[in-house]
Amino acid sequence: MTSPAPQAPEVADSVRALCARVLTPNTYRIPGSEVRETTNQLYGYVRLLLREPGNGTQARTDAELLLSHGPGEGRLGAWIHMRALARICRVLLIERQVRRKRGSEAGHARHGTNVVAPQ
Repeated sequence: MTSPAPQAPEVADSVRALCARVLTPNTYRIPGSEVRETTNQLYGYVRLLLREPGNGTQARTDAELLLSHGPGEGRLGAWIHMRALARICRVLLIERQVRRKRGSEAGHARHGTNVVAPQ
């Protein structure tokens, strides 16, 4: 059995906030120790999101590739890797949201008593 990604909205909001912070234009000013810490947080979030059931999307493939390869050389390589993790984390969150919305809509359609198919 797989562990689901963060369920609580505040966790997803925290992930979104971290990604937004990392992807702002002035993140090149983040100190190296903070880049390492933020990268580790993003690794954890991406791993959690990959545990959720999902189809073999390009984002999942890209995420697995990013997790299997570390950052490139030096500070610039670490910064680029951190930003790539944040971008893929955002996409995985969006895919998760879409899957859940489709699942809830399918559940409502299955349990509805007067369902009319759109034409």
